[in-house]
Amino acid sequence: MPTPSATVTASTDEDRDALFARFIPVRLEDILTGWGPVPAVVRSSNQSGPWDVPGSSRTVHLKDGSTAREAVTDCRTPAYFAYTVKDFTNPVKHLAAEAHGQWWFDARPGGGTDVRWTYAFVPRNAAAAAILQPIVAHAWRRFMRVGLETLLAQAR
Repeated sequence: MPTPSATVTASTDEDRDALFARFIPVRLEDILTGWGPVPAVVRSSNQSGPWDVPGSSRTVHLKDGSTAREAVTDCRTPAYFAYTVKDFTNPVKHLAAEAHGQWWFDARPGGGTDVRWTYAFVPRNAAAAAILQPIVAHAWRRFMRVGLETLLAQAR
């Protein structure tokens, strides 16, 4: 069964260590502003620990009133960050059991950073995968692109 996923990439002149240090504590509502049918993040709550420690989790609240639970699964400062999202309360709950996000921060020779963000939904069944695939390929990818560009635009 295919795994509906999207990847976005960008480059910045910002130093990798500085970018990663700014990325870890970023408030989701400051970068995930929504796109089309994908609602913005309005806040997070109930964070259980530092956001660079695997096992830490939080509840993410979306503009449409829904929530999801996000948990850190891996963090290798300053190069890699991974997380899982589950317990969706919006219609995604009927299509995906969970989702996995991964961020890579690669130092460029001569300075700067190449950033890659991949997000993959774990569909509940083949029919759900078929429904999710075009949504992820178009709307979700654009949502991610806006989030990544917003993060990089906030460089100090």
